[in-house]
Amino acid sequence: MITVHVANYDSFDKALRAFNRKVRKAQIIETVHKKSHYISPSQKRHKAKMKWRKNMSNS
Repeated sequence: MITVHVANYDSFDKALRAFNRKVRKAQIIETVHKKSHYISPSQKRHKAKMKWRKNMSNS
């Protein structure tokens, strides 16, 4: 669990920014988004294949 003590920072805004930074670094939002609905194995493979094609076309 991520915690930020406001007393350690000058203001609430700085504490909020620190909290948001910690949440991004821990990748909590991405994990919640991935687990929000079921993705079948074939959809995962298709997505990986499309990502691979996109990377190959850029290089």
